[in-house]
Amino acid sequence: NYDKDQGCKWDLHAMKLFLTSKHGADAINDLMFSMQNIILRSLQSVQKIMMNDRHCFELYGYDIMIDDDLKPWLIEVNASPSLSADTPDDHELKVGMLEDMLDVVDL
Repeated sequence: NYDKDQGCKWDLHAMKLFLTSKHGADAINDLMFSMQNIILRSLQSVQKIMMNDRHCFELYGYDIMIDDDLKPWLIEVNASPSLSADTPDDHELKVGMLEDMLDVVDL
């Protein structure tokens, strides 16, 4: 539910369901592919200066805006994204993200 004063945060699945209901599956698949390309290209652009240590990892937070034409725009990349939660929904979203991150690093 959108709150004009606080905005809202959706997990990726909820966002995709909402956008698919408005724009169709093909358009949203194209959008997701474009967002993945933005993330990959941003990482490729700094790969030579990123720390390369197999004993640690970094978590990046991406702020991407989607315009009315479903074009994604990279706003910023956070090297240390905030993990504090202002609402129960925000807490649930961030705990889920941390669980997914630990699954990726196989812990």
